[in-house]
Amino acid sequence: DDIMVLKMGEMVEYGSVDQIINAPQEEYTRALVSVRSIDHEEKQPTSEPVLICENITARYKGTKFDVLKNVNVEVHPGQTLAVVGESGSGKSTLARVITGLLPQREGRVHFAGRDLNPVMRTRPREDLRELQMIYQMADTAMNPRQTVGTIIGRPLEFYFGLRGAEKQKRIQELLDEIELGKGFQDRYPAELSGGQKQRVCIARALAAKPKLIICDEVTSALDPLVADGILKLLLDLQKIENVAYLFITHDLATVRAIADSIAVMYQGEVVRYGTKTEVLSPPFDDYTDLLLSSVPEMKLGWLEEVIANRKMESAGN
Repeated sequence: DDIMVLKMGEMVEYGSVDQIINAPQEEYTRALVSVRSIDHEEKQPTSEPVLICENITARYKGTKFDVLKNVNVEVHPGQTLAVVGESGSGKSTLARVITGLLPQREGRVHFAGRDLNPVMRTRPREDLRELQMIYQMADTAMNPRQTVGTIIGRPLEFYFGLRGAEKQKRIQELLDEIELGKGFQDRYPAELSGGQKQRVCIARALAAKPKLIICDEVTSALDPLVADGILKLLLDLQKIENVAYLFITHDLATVRAIADSIAVMYQGEVVRYGTKTEVLSPPFDDYTDLLLSSVPEMKLGWLEEVIANRKMESAGN
């Protein structure tokens, strides 16, 4: 009925739903209402795929059923494939197969012109370098006892053998790229905000000069405005580095903001796949239609409209 907008423990604005959504008075409120308004033009492939997942079927050890069933997707250089679906649909399991944490039972992962070994520990260092991952929880993805400089510097040493002044120069370049700049090298993770921690994780992935970065729900734990900043940063870095992203998310607003192609997963299978325009344009299969209609919209009467439409569909069936 009413909305109160808070920022840093203080009330910024208070009013009716109609007033806050349609006529916000404060700049912070306007920013919240317009979140995910990123202007991203869908890109078309200009080269061969950097990643091809072909007929991937997988199950977890000790179980008797497949959690991935004949999955086929591909990602092109400089583009973003968004993998979407509800919890348990197989999104993160696909990432585990690609990275070699869960060997597939059938199919192949073809990356940068070669087939990847199903088991990560047997992959050569070059395969590890060119395929990086950014995790959902930055807090658990960084060693709290290491400084930002140490965290970013580790892949520089491991993959390129950088030391001393050369390594320090590259660390500073990466900090500049993620818009943190000077003064952050000697900080510890506990001294950073959530958005800053995720930026450090992005810099660590970029330090390896990868061809593909898997982003696993990287904005889901962040404030909406901070999340928008991370998405914009990833898009800017993609233009500079021509890196491909496989972006795992359940947030279709994020998908609309950054994706070039989309794979919709349900119960371990890809039920809809294509360019963003194709996947988000009717006619829809039943699951994609349900998924799209479940996305909250910042408008009056959204939920009532969804419920009414579903009642009409149920009556029609």
